[in-house]
Amino acid sequence: MKWQIKPKAPSAFFKKFPEYSPLIVQMLYNRGLKTQQQIDEFFNSDYEEDIHDPFLLKGMKKAVKRILKAIEKQEKILIYGDFDADGVCSAAVLFITLKDLGVQNISTYIPDREKENHGLNEKSIQQAYENNVNLIITTDCASNDVKEVDLANSLKMDVIITDHHQIDGQMPKTVALINPSQKGDKYPFKGLSGTGVAYKLACALMSSKGKQNDNLLKKWLLDLVALATVADVESIIGENRTLVKYGLGVLAQTKWLGLKELMEVSKITPQVNHHSLNGEAPLTNLNIYTLGFMLGPRLNAAGRIGHANTAFRLLTTQDKKEAKELALRLNQKNIKRQSLTTKVFKEVVDCLDKKIDQGEDFKLIFEGSPDWPIGLVGLIAGKVKDKYCKPTIIYHQRGDLIHASCRSISEFDLMSMLKQCAKFFDYYGGRCGTGGFRMNAKKLNQVKEKFNQIAEEKMRNVNIDPILEIDKELYLKDVDWKNYDQIHRFAPFGKANPEPRFLVKGLEISSLRVVGNNGGHLKMALTMFNKDSKIAKNFNAIGFGLGKKIEEIKKGDLIDIVFELIVNKWNGQRDLEMKIIDLKLS
Repeated sequence: MKWQIKPKAPSAFFKKFPEYSPLIVQMLYNRGLKTQQQIDEFFNSDYEEDIHDPFLLKGMKKAVKRILKAIEKQEKILIYGDFDADGVCSAAVLFITLKDLGVQNISTYIPDREKENHGLNEKSIQQAYENNVNLIITTDCASNDVKEVDLANSLKMDVIITDHHQIDGQMPKTVALINPSQKGDKYPFKGLSGTGVAYKLACALMSSKGKQNDNLLKKWLLDLVALATVADVESIIGENRTLVKYGLGVLAQTKWLGLKELMEVSKITPQVNHHSLNGEAPLTNLNIYTLGFMLGPRLNAAGRIGHANTAFRLLTTQDKKEAKELALRLNQKNIKRQSLTTKVFKEVVDCLDKKIDQGEDFKLIFEGSPDWPIGLVGLIAGKVKDKYCKPTIIYHQRGDLIHASCRSISEFDLMSMLKQCAKFFDYYGGRCGTGGFRMNAKKLNQVKEKFNQIAEEKMRNVNIDPILEIDKELYLKDVDWKNYDQIHRFAPFGKANPEPRFLVKGLEISSLRVVGNNGGHLKMALTMFNKDSKIAKNFNAIGFGLGKKIEEIKKGDLIDIVFELIVNKWNGQRDLEMKIIDLKLS
């Protein structure tokens, strides 16, 4: 893995912000935060100031007008979601809001991942018609479902689309399409999740109805928005950062029974460390890891191992007993998902390593099997892409039907490739390096050949060695509590605001050993020296998954490390430690 320190900020930039240490100024520069306004919003997120007016979204006024008409006339409304965490949370946000507005004649539909595509389909629309639905509101889907919307229109059903996915070509003929990425939309922030967009509609509806408690419900919904934003791997900058910061504060006090029980089964004990006194986000013991690696996967497990309706019911139930049963069920599904993921990933890696050993050279990975569950192909594609640093397609085959998920590296335009091959697909879609398609298995060899041709052409002179990006090289004087506290102000971390990583050279190994299952982790005591080696300080360090490195190093060696600065709390004391990402001999 190649280590790459990010370019140093210009000297004028350091002079512009003298109130911050050089380390913090460099980190701001690395994250593209280059104006006082951007920095103020980043460090001092304010719900009242930094959340944009929902009516700035194109189509919002028309959508609200049509929904209020449906409420007034007691028309039947169908909320049409998607089967991932973002789709489920967005459907829940809109369902809860409409219920709060007094809507009784409301139903939901979430497609079956194994049997249906993302978005609208003819069968579900026909079913809605037979159930006398007057208005369909989609969440996290349908921006490209032109034929399906035309069918709904022909059956005298109106459609409102709320979505955040990329729009390709012709737009559906809807009553309103709310998507910040659509042409002509002037909404200031384009990175909302599907749930973020649905939340905007919810806020607009509550404001238009003049509900006295609308601000209260708006804030109680933020935990669902934060959860979906992180689970869907959206950028944690701009408005998303504000939504997530406040959402974490709300989650620690959530009123939704399902989330309470899901935290219980996940062994999460939420605590509010500092309540909001002047409108700021409450400080809690919850973080991005809570959302992205504990709660999000359990919600996603519903649609991967079964049907996503289980997750939707969990988020909307008002029965404590049902909430507990559903949370336990999702936890079991997630355990099964983890086991199957490990098994399938190993099978894919064994297959690829065998091909590499035999001298095969490929720019793109395209593997599949009838035995690989359809709900896991996206997860596996992501893990394989990360391991081999190549565009990856993993598919499930059932009879004559291929269901494929794609994950790409930043150097390769996945959506361009899918568009070039659109004639082969029954369905395709995606955004930002992630996508998928469905097609007849008879076309598989043609598609593989075409994909490989495109990859060979586009990746011919591209260096795909994995790069470990580093914020800054640190010295002994930099590793102190003052800098740690300022670094912590950058939280919550996530996409576009990653956990800061630093380089230190010439650390001496005082002791080392392996810990964890099968010695998978490397634990060390390291001595760090100042520039002239006259002053030293000891630090404990842990390298998760780096146990095999013990074969390359020994006590007394000098090493360079890339690390994250963490705190170990034990017996009432706090110690600065180093979480090692990678290391090598000096």
